[in-house]
Amino acid sequence: MEKDITRKVIQQVLTTTPPGLSGADAARIAARHFGIRAQARPLVSERDQNFRLDAKDGNRYVLKISNAAERKEVIEFHNQALQHVALKDASLPLPRVVPDLGGQLDCRFTRDGRTHFVRVYSWLEGAQLDGSEVGVQLAADMGRLLARLGLALSDFDHPGSNPPLLWDMKRAAGLRELLPCIEEPGLLKVITATLDHFETQVLPALESLRKQVIHNDMNPGNVLVEKGDPNRISGLIDFGDLVRSPLIIDLAVAVAYQLDNGRDPLAGALPLIAGYHSICPLQRIEMELLTDLVRTRLITSLLIASYRVRLFPENRDYLMISFNSARDFLIALEGLSAGEALRRIQDACRHGEMEYE
Repeated sequence: MEKDITRKVIQQVLTTTPPGLSGADAARIAARHFGIRAQARPLVSERDQNFRLDAKDGNRYVLKISNAAERKEVIEFHNQALQHVALKDASLPLPRVVPDLGGQLDCRFTRDGRTHFVRVYSWLEGAQLDGSEVGVQLAADMGRLLARLGLALSDFDHPGSNPPLLWDMKRAAGLRELLPCIEEPGLLKVITATLDHFETQVLPALESLRKQVIHNDMNPGNVLVEKGDPNRISGLIDFGDLVRSPLIIDLAVAVAYQLDNGRDPLAGALPLIAGYHSICPLQRIEMELLTDLVRTRLITSLLIASYRVRLFPENRDYLMISFNSARDFLIALEGLSAGEALRRIQDACRHGEMEYE
């Protein structure tokens, strides 16, 4: 059943091209439906189409046009989650949903026979962390921010909170049919072994874990830092992978982007883990599974990127942003035993990020 759902998602979402609107099209939609008169500049996106709106009144916004395969229930889930968090902890630096002229949180339009949902979010100032060096304090702050967001979402749920999302790690077993997309024999062997381990050892253990709605995508491209102070977080964006899943998966995703590809792959991620634990203490079983889930996230990135590159070679540069680093991190983790990984994680949680300064 799970693999049937995954196959359907692959066919519908990953093979559906993003909306092909021009900046002029986006500006007209913003004016007609949201009363925002602005110049629209395209932003990078995987399966949707996003624009930065520079309004004539000096304000900025993000216009998000969803992939035609996206469901209304999921759009409402995203909108209501952001509203819930704003009420629970208004100090969290997250985008806010901007209603349309009718007071609705989204609208829709049809083009070439396809219906797309449209939303507008407030713009968060800052520079993307992507490509920047992450020090101990910043990594710990990222962990604390993610934990605070988790706490704000802990009592939120919605009928659309469990969409068939390929980036939802609990569904990773369904990615097996993408294995032929991996061209490197050595890498294919490692990915296959990791997937086998996930199915036989990790997946059964997920049933006993804490579950809730999670952000599910704290990668460096979604973390904003102040332009005048790159060690200070100014925002967390992109709630498109929001899903109800084991809570520890949220941390595993963030850790997967803070690894080192040298002899000590966990070194860069330990302050982030410590920061998270200081706000939301990890359970023993979550510590035990964390490294396995990091590996699973890495193979998920590799498999989905390889598949989409075959479908959309013109979007190769964006799709392959994290491929090389994910491959290097996965190989580096091969030399780390489960016992050593657990010991390092426990030490980080016990002593906090100060140990790494």
